[in-house]
Amino acid sequence: MTLLFREASGADIDALSAIEDVGWTRAHFEAELGRGLLVAEDGEPVGFAALREVAGEAQVYMIAVRRRSRGRGIGHRLLEDALNRAKRGGCFRATLEVSEKNTAAIRLYEEFGFAIVGRRSKYYNDGADALLMDASL
Repeated sequence: MTLLFREASGADIDALSAIEDVGWTRAHFEAELGRGLLVAEDGEPVGFAALREVAGEAQVYMIAVRRRSRGRGIGHRLLEDALNRAKRGGCFRATLEVSEKNTAAIRLYEEFGFAIVGRRSKYYNDGADALLMDASL
């Protein structure tokens, strides 16, 4: 497995929008170009991380890995690289929200020191609460 981390470009949008369970349209990806970090395996996009940096804080608002590539540590490496880039850019804190039902993502975030700091009741369409998490970088 050869992984390459780079900024996403317009040429990647079709492959990224095909990643399952993302819920983003082509327009969403187009709007995030320049802020998104892509991971490619052997030249093919397999994951994406998007975050915004404001006043020393990185807001992680998308981490996605295509279904057939999950369970191999790609999400871990993608989040690690994204947070390292944010830290090098001067961020000292990271925040995110995640569905209470997404236990795999919650475990991943906890590995990076994220802790639950709040909750938004029935935030998602399926009725799940959003957990608000943050971590020091």
